Amino acid sequence: MTKKIRLIALAVLLASACVQAAPLKATPHDVFETNIRSSIAPLAGTAVRDLKLAYVSADVGPWLDTGLALQAGDQVTMVVDGVVWLSRTYQLGLDQPLAAWARIGNAGPIFHGTRNTNTFTADRAGTLQLKAFPTRWRSRRGAYEPEPSAAAVNPDAGGSVSVALIRWRKGIDPAQVLSTISAVSDVPNWASAELARLQHTPQVPAGWDYLWELGPAEIFQQTTADDGGPNPRMDVHTAADVAILQRPVMAALSANTTLNWRWKVDQLPAAVSENNAATHDYLSIAIEFENGRDLTYFWSRDLPPGTSFPCPLAAWTDRETHMVARSGTAELGRWLDEAHPILADYAKAIGGPPPKRVVRVWLIANSAFQRGEGRAQFGDIRFGGDKTPVAVW
Repeated sequence: MTKKIRLIALAVLLASACVQAAPLKATPHDVFETNIRSSIAPLAGTAVRDLKLAYVSADVGPWLDTGLALQAGDQVTMVVDGVVWLSRTYQLGLDQPLAAWARIGNAGPIFHGTRNTNTFTADRAGTLQLKAFPTRWRSRRGAYEPEPSAAAVNPDAGGSVSVALIRWRKGIDPAQVLSTISAVSDVPNWASAELARLQHTPQVPAGWDYLWELGPAEIFQQTTADDGGPNPRMDVHTAADVAILQRPVMAALSANTTLNWRWKVDQLPAAVSENNAATHDYLSIAIEFENGRDLTYFWSRDLPPGTSFPCPLAAWTDRETHMVARSGTAELGRWLDEAHPILADYAKAIGGPPPKRVVRVWLIANSAFQRGEGRAQFGDIRFGGDKTPVAVW
């Protein structure tokens, strides 16, 4: 296939993928700044200690030092607006919460909120630094994969992110101040949005943690079973976002070991096949091996069951492999039981020396590319096939 034909094929694929997409929009930086300043101006001498506004480019660049020198215990509200574009033409990009990351000082750890607003308490002294999402994080301290300029690779990519940093005075309750700001009818909705988030902060399900490379989200919630099975169940709702939830395990592998789970998928996040980088939205359960590889079982829009392929995302292709467990829409909305032979699937999909043990189980939900929605529930996760089954969750 010639380069021109490949580009045409990709354009058709991207256009079809974007049918269900919610449009990505970014507020001009001057408008963003005016809105922030006007909304907190009456509080400058009372509740607000500092206000810093930053403009973070999505092109290659080091961490941006904002000059906001924090002390441990300082409370800061971070408001973000902008897009890291993969393709403006086809409305492919990342907005919040993934677009902008922060760290205090050079030692990290890196972090972001679960929405475009986030109030945090500084856990150390240092200057607050910002960076747009890179190709791949290499450490929790903020080391990242050297990335080429987005515009150099694709002139249709790039973008920028506007960030407001509001440091509150000592003894101030941010929620109370935000409530006061929200009561003013002509104030932009960032204050009411952050107040709502503070009042209904979701809890991470017990025994699980979000993968640090993507950060926290509000996608996974523990719930009760509605299918007559044992509790608990994991409720999954992804909408133009992405997260990976992990649970540590230690399960030795034999030729008989199977990964068993029960799931009900109500809505698939992908509009087309998931084996392309631009359309790689899916719901899945994965197992991570001691060799650093992981095998991800997902429900495909149209790829045949048993299909496997390396992750099409450059930052993940060397560590993640996907295998289709179910396909199509006919069985959506039904509780279904799964049992997959781990080592046989590993040999087929990945190959090479077989791993000896599983170290983590993952739940993955991604709708960041086509910006659709996905809904599912998982439960009864366990390793079977051997004399002593291992319950996971």
